[in-house]
Amino acid sequence: MMTSRRCAASVLDRTKEPCMKRSRKVVSVPISAIKVLNSRNRNRARLKELVRSIGTLGLKRPITLSKRGGAYDLACGEGRVEAFTALKQADIPAILTEASVEDCILMSLIENIARRRHRPIELVSEIGRLAKQYTAADIAAQLDLSPDHVRGITYLLKHGEESLVSAVERGIVPPTLAVEIAKAKTPKLQGVLLEAYVNERHTSHQIAKMRKLVEQRHRGAMKAQYADEQINSAALVRAYKQETSRQQLVSRKADLAQGRLTFIVNALKKLLSERMFASLLRQESLDKLPLPVLRRISLAGES
Repeated sequence: MMTSRRCAASVLDRTKEPCMKRSRKVVSVPISAIKVLNSRNRNRARLKELVRSIGTLGLKRPITLSKRGGAYDLACGEGRVEAFTALKQADIPAILTEASVEDCILMSLIENIARRRHRPIELVSEIGRLAKQYTAADIAAQLDLSPDHVRGITYLLKHGEESLVSAVERGIVPPTLAVEIAKAKTPKLQGVLLEAYVNERHTSHQIAKMRKLVEQRHRGAMKAQYADEQINSAALVRAYKQETSRQQLVSRKADLAQGRLTFIVNALKKLLSERMFASLLRQESLDKLPLPVLRRISLAGES
């Protein structure tokens, strides 16, 4: 059986390292005085391995506590406390910090998330717990996630989108895409958008366009037709591609019209600069041009 001296030896040695010289003193604290604020179910195999490691090599990193009265709130290190308890140790090396109960809970959650790569279901659960007390920006900064990622998950949880939360938990869709799908007006449309992403691997931007396309058609003159139409992912993707082609055609026509207009304006500008042509226009009483045309010619002259 490991002695208390061996448990603390590795930690006390590490206090000599530069990274541990931030006015943090390692002290020995009775395990019975420690209060676990954010207890979690531990993987028994991992705990067994931790017990074996500490029993053989000693504790490499002290736990973090915040003293409150005659007791201590645990901020980081529940697994190490359980390992010491399994090794029949009465005391454990710890670093004391000044932190509120809420901050201790936050530190515990952050340590749990940062310790290993969580499955999506665990990450969603942890963000949901943190969102009750902290902003998305704070959570993102602490967990090294993008604010959009955190905001997406909190949006889904707040709006009760259980099916989409489940899809995020299972890693089927990213949170940002799930938010776009959640904005759909009906569960039917949500399901179709989700199916379109899973089967066709469209981007969040494309899914958002599909959603807006369907909603615009429902609000427009074709409302009756689309109200009776059975929406499915194939029809949605087909409509999206048709709309994309239509918009590309409109864009090409606009570019062509702009090119022709530029040519005409420049031609008129050059003709009007010819004195004989301008004189002929005056003789025929054709020297008065519409104001929009004059403005165009004036702008062409400035450029």
